[in-house]
Amino acid sequence: MKSILRCLSLLLMMVTLNAAAEAVCKRPQVLHFAAIPKKDLSQEYAEFEPLRQELERVLGIPVRTVPVHSYQAVIEGLLSGAVDLAELGPAAYIQAKTRDPQIQALAAYSFEGGAFTLEGSYYNSLLLVKSGGGIHSIRDLAGRSVALTDPGSTSGALIPMTEFTRETGLVLDEYVGRLVYAGSHDRAIAAVLAGTVDAAFVSSRRADDYINLGFAEEGSLQALWRSRPVHYDPFTVSSHLCPDVQARIREVLLTPSPARQVLLDTKGAVGILGVSDEDYRWLEQLVQELD
Repeated sequence: MKSILRCLSLLLMMVTLNAAAEAVCKRPQVLHFAAIPKKDLSQEYAEFEPLRQELERVLGIPVRTVPVHSYQAVIEGLLSGAVDLAELGPAAYIQAKTRDPQIQALAAYSFEGGAFTLEGSYYNSLLLVKSGGGIHSIRDLAGRSVALTDPGSTSGALIPMTEFTRETGLVLDEYVGRLVYAGSHDRAIAAVLAGTVDAAFVSSRRADDYINLGFAEEGSLQALWRSRPVHYDPFTVSSHLCPDVQARIREVLLTPSPARQVLLDTKGAVGILGVSDEDYRWLEQLVQELD
């Protein structure tokens, strides 16, 4: 009899806790989405438009894009609950997860291959220079100018300041003559091609996209260094959202639909795959090194 009462007591406690969690979680009247600035934000959100409309249809509420112009601003929006769904870089996800362990990575793109990236769900950090520009090795960058992208970028800041230094023994801000932040991968690549900087650390995926969109010719850029593979940017939900809302967003991301296919075709992606913390955990050590 005592064990029955104990089980009933535990069951009642679980129901009470779940009801309390449900009472304080967020059921938004409007769902807000933000993306880190990998490229021109208007282009980023234009590509997202089919999926935005599909989320509106399934959730039955308006979905609005938030114009956020730095990685850190997207992180802060997600943590505060001002942003409900975000496309974060891997390092930005780890930074956010450190401060709020309850945020969840749901899904990430899988892409076609390109000049710098193999087909699949991984990309690399590249050190790019202009082909034929007289720079043939990392050692040629002594005293030269190098662009990073954003302090919150995985391939454009975190990996160059940690993995690159470990592999080459070169501390960037001591070895190069000038180290600048371009603000996005596209701006960093454009600066290399224009000769504003001598080299840049960028995502291999963005380099491929830059070429595919006709902004640069294939063969105009050369990679001097390549990092280990990094899983693509995770779609991440705020911990403020109720669990069933999170689950419906995940379902939209992972379930094939005409809207999702338009998004994939626009991005040159071949799919959207489910992801978890384990896909990004190895980056924790690198983030801690820079803290």
